[in-house]
Amino acid sequence: TKIWHAPCVDIATELGRQSRCQILGLRRMQTTQNSKILVVVHGKGRGREVPTGKAFQKRLAQTNHSLLQDIRIHETGAGVPSLADVRAIVFWLGDPLQQKYPDCYTEAKAIADEAEALGLKVLNHPDALCNTSKTMQARIWSEKKVPSAAVRLVRNDSQLRSAVFELGKPCIVRSDCEHAQRDVTIVRNQEDLARCSLTSGTASAVLRLYDIRQEYRDVRGGFSHLFREYHHKARAFVIGDQVMASHLFFSKSPIVGLSNSLFSRESSHNRAVARKFGYHRHLLDELIEADQQYFNSPVLGRAHLVQAVRSLGLDIAAVDYSIRPDGQVMIWEANPYFWLPEGESSVLSEERHAVERVQKSFDWMADCLQAATPQTGTGEFEEVVSA
Repeated sequence: TKIWHAPCVDIATELGRQSRCQILGLRRMQTTQNSKILVVVHGKGRGREVPTGKAFQKRLAQTNHSLLQDIRIHETGAGVPSLADVRAIVFWLGDPLQQKYPDCYTEAKAIADEAEALGLKVLNHPDALCNTSKTMQARIWSEKKVPSAAVRLVRNDSQLRSAVFELGKPCIVRSDCEHAQRDVTIVRNQEDLARCSLTSGTASAVLRLYDIRQEYRDVRGGFSHLFREYHHKARAFVIGDQVMASHLFFSKSPIVGLSNSLFSRESSHNRAVARKFGYHRHLLDELIEADQQYFNSPVLGRAHLVQAVRSLGLDIAAVDYSIRPDGQVMIWEANPYFWLPEGESSVLSEERHAVERVQKSFDWMADCLQAATPQTGTGEFEEVVSA
């Protein structure tokens, strides 16, 4: 099934596209069946690296997937790439792109502009990769009625106090441009607010903290006790209008991440030794069962997850969210440059069958990417020397 459908092109549009191609010094040539998908990545030292790309390529090689032969990697800082044999471009770059890596943004934007002039498909456009700061993301989602937390941008302590008063407690104070859980502060009361001090001029985001755990406690019954005793975060991958579950983490903290998850705690040496003597075994079994059930089940709120990614202008992202007792979702963030290592590196890899799960995820991604970048049959272009 194709995920994206090519828009209808009228004669005026096509003539305009041909004119742009003439300006760029290009001409049509016969379609070749080995046209490439150009994947633009950070050059060495030009951006944060995540293991996802190399792990994905390794899986393509293991399965001998036809997509492997189609991919050509281009690193920022390596000059202007030729698009003569390219049918689509995927920008696999850290975000928010312009805010964190302005030089890479400038280069990526030039590549995207040329690709669009040629009528090539562009996935995760550089401009869309600038929409994932917490405040920009929240503004867009609010306008598009995506179920998400209210956010305010603050740059000093006075603005911080005003934002907390406006949004109400509890709140989360964090960097506006970081996905990581570092330097995140929870403001539950006036004492917390008094202790919270910002570096003047530094952009921070204040998010309204919704206590989903309390919602489960209020309704009681009908759900796993894990949702009543702990906070949770689900992650799903979105490519176009396709959605696949990734993982379900629980934590004692309302800000749930890998480092503070119960899985991380249970992976410690002390907890492993305790389980050999019968301690904590039941809890780990319940955590694994809930995580596995989530991975194997249709994703609740999938339409909202697709809407969240699409409204940002993105095509590919991992979405973090919480599931409410009524089956609705509260979306926390979309991450188009997500961390997905090989399954052997996952927390409690053997117990969670992580190798198999990650392989399934990569296989799904490969099929979605291939469906999103079909051989169009509209011809390729080659460079010509102007007279």
